Amino acid sequence: MRMFFSVVGVLAWICALAVLWIFAESGGALTIIAAGIYAVVAMVALGCERILKTLEDIRDGRVELARVDTTATGRVREVETKRAVRSSSPQSRATPVSG
Repeated sequence: MRMFFSVVGVLAWICALAVLWIFAESGGALTIIAAGIYAVVAMVALGCERILKTLEDIRDGRVELARVDTTATGRVREVETKRAVRSSSPQSRATPVSG
């Protein structure tokens, strides 16, 4: 799925540049609108790809969680990073979460 969004994003950028290059001499508002639509599609597709990558990293446990402890004045007192660990034992999956 990530590859699909990456390909769509890259092809949309190429189409946006092609529209601007092909219709550069004639110009006009429709040329800019068409290129803008392709550019928006590219940004949305590449943004979705990054969101999917982040979700996959969270699922696989490759995300570092940062805990910042601040005082009442808003100054950072301690920064602690730890690696998220995903339990792979069969019991942890079968145990229902209550509460």
